[in-house]
Amino acid sequence: MSSDSNGQKPDSTSIPPSGIAHRTSARAPSAWGAVRDALAAVHNLGALLRSTSVQSRTILDLVPELRAGAELLRLAFERSLTGDVATAQVAEHGVTTVNGFDALLEAIAAKPDDREVHADRAAVLADELEAAADLLALLDRAAAPVATEVGLDLVAREAGRMSGTARGREMIVQFDESNPDCVVTTDPYVLGPVLSLLVASVNAAGVHAIVLRARSSPRAHFLVEAARLEDAALPTLSLRVTRWIPPSDAALRRISEQIGATLEVAGKRGSIVLA
Repeated sequence: MSSDSNGQKPDSTSIPPSGIAHRTSARAPSAWGAVRDALAAVHNLGALLRSTSVQSRTILDLVPELRAGAELLRLAFERSLTGDVATAQVAEHGVTTVNGFDALLEAIAAKPDDREVHADRAAVLADELEAAADLLALLDRAAAPVATEVGLDLVAREAGRMSGTARGREMIVQFDESNPDCVVTTDPYVLGPVLSLLVASVNAAGVHAIVLRARSSPRAHFLVEAARLEDAALPTLSLRVTRWIPPSDAALRRISEQIGATLEVAGKRGSIVLA
């Protein structure tokens, strides 16, 4: 894959006019596809609980199906417990969160009229499960990265485009382009989500106005930090950001290591330097 600056494409890579094609984890067609369906059901539960047009009896009738989905999620996380340290940490968090979802279903069955409380809890659990599943899928992809030539600015722009139809919280960040742009050899389908994770990390540290900077020297890198007043005129990117969960830091470091990049995360600032 190439950047806009050199106008050349490797013969082995075919991309649509929009830039980076959508790629998913190597296991997505089977295991992760089913996981996504189960996650959608958890998200939908919160919406149903908040809907005044949906009777509590209807929600209770869905509990057996939701339990089956929870078991599928549990199995998916348990399969990763034997992975490396970072993968195992994410999987353990996923299993714990599934246990919390099981407890929520028990609470719904016992007190179906406490819908607002149940809806709030369902929303938190859905976000945590989504984040854990995303991290595992990304760790899976990063274990066998597919490197190609790509421009720094294109990676950042396409990370925003790819996140447009996915779940997660939308965050608008200022984008400080690399000038001049430079071409690196990496897996953009790993690096793009890493940028979103860096934004999530800085946001979790209490920063709400964030700038993503691409730089070509002294080495190609991205920097995420609090935006300054002079950054207000910069263009913006819309990124999909999932919840920052306890194992996110270890996972982000492992993912960066797998693509040969150097990561630094220090509270309200994070960077990734590419090989």
